[in-house]
Amino acid sequence: MLPKRLVAVRTGAGAALSAVVVGSLLVAAPQAAAAGVTCSANVYKRTFYKTTSFSSTPVKTDCDSAVSQSWSGSPLTGVPSNNFAVRWSVTRDFGSGGPFTFTVAATDGVRVLLDGVRKIDLWTSTGDTPRSKSVNLTIPSGKHTIRVDYVNWSGAAKVDFTYAPRTSATYDRTKPLAPTGVKTAYNTTTRRTTVSWSANKEMDLAGYSLYRRPVGSGTWTRVTTTTARSHTDPLVNPDDRTPYYYEVRAKDKAGNTSSGSTDTIVRPLPVVTSLTGTYDKVTGKVTLKWPLNTEPHFDHYTVLSNDKVDGSYVWVPLGTTTGNTWTTGPVTADGETRHYRVLVTNDGGTTTYNPDWLDATATNELWLDIPDGIAPAYAPDLALSSCAGGIRATATDDTPAPIRDFTGFEIERREAGTGTWSVVLHQGYDPRLATATASVCDALAFDGRTYEYRARTYDAAGNYSPYSETRAVTLPVPVS
Repeated sequence: MLPKRLVAVRTGAGAALSAVVVGSLLVAAPQAAAAGVTCSANVYKRTFYKTTSFSSTPVKTDCDSAVSQSWSGSPLTGVPSNNFAVRWSVTRDFGSGGPFTFTVAATDGVRVLLDGVRKIDLWTSTGDTPRSKSVNLTIPSGKHTIRVDYVNWSGAAKVDFTYAPRTSATYDRTKPLAPTGVKTAYNTTTRRTTVSWSANKEMDLAGYSLYRRPVGSGTWTRVTTTTARSHTDPLVNPDDRTPYYYEVRAKDKAGNTSSGSTDTIVRPLPVVTSLTGTYDKVTGKVTLKWPLNTEPHFDHYTVLSNDKVDGSYVWVPLGTTTGNTWTTGPVTADGETRHYRVLVTNDGGTTTYNPDWLDATATNELWLDIPDGIAPAYAPDLALSSCAGGIRATATDDTPAPIRDFTGFEIERREAGTGTWSVVLHQGYDPRLATATASVCDALAFDGRTYEYRARTYDAAGNYSPYSETRAVTLPVPVS
């Protein structure tokens, strides 16, 4: 007796394993199903079985562009001529969905399923004579799976299956999905815009329409109707400054038109959409920031400050940059509002319109309040007199009201020879008076002590003026 052994039998160089020898018997070896078979979009995955049971081990799995076969014998090695099965399945995006027709013609048994639900069932033996059936159905929008199960019990194996949208307006009232993936490109040499978009997923697509409207207008103008997925608008932008919105609409063969794609704005001249800034009290510098433009036709920014030149305020360029930050030189902490503006220049040399005046609504303009770090320049006058039960201290300043740079007075007192001052008054003044003044009656015991007083002014930012001259007064000792 020959020992049990396995011998590979090949039918040619590089051929797949087709038979093995077990002992002295030669038997057919099933071809293993391709592991992890991935088919292209909208292409069927096809699986062969050597029995009519779809639960048996697959002989082979591959990809098939269409369900259209006619086998007079075995469809492939490892599968018999009779009593075999084949399954096709495909998952695809049907876009907006709508009315479809499924048509199948086959010998012997065939079933067609949509998302696991049987739509066609012809499961009887026919010999070599095929029969056919069509069904009309509505497929919801989005992704769905079609499956075709076929068995051949005997004789010729023939199977054909197709699915197609019903394109008559009588049946199809489903609007296509709005186009997506709209992109624009502006050419600063020709001053024209090219619009492109992604392929629509509809199977009954007839074409696209491209529309345009100026920013600020509600009226759309149709630019073109095309079956392509890009178009260059013949409109020449007169000055690189007029922005337009574009949108694309899809139309199917039944005449249904989609809603517009998401409106895409084309700015021939990129803009600064927001401008912010901070003031550093330590360095005295202002740092400006804005979103970085990514348009292909962007070239550079120009940063400006509104400064007084020869008695008039004008926009003064500080410099240019391709980045989105700018730090100025030291700015006086004077409590005033500083104004900054950032302009954009495209690669065609056109720059943002730069009016002479200030515009609080402009997104590329910043009004920045600088902290007040300047103290009142002069010390107030201080006078002492007596009052009931103590000493009256009065601070005055005769600076004219329109140019006063302080908001109130502060008076301090200490006992002569000590180092600690106490605040006895901190208050504003009556702005209606020609001379600003504030006074306090400081109640002190008559015990013969000497007290010193001093005064200063302060502004709204908490800055203090120099102190006045120190005034001293000695209280009398009560007579016993």
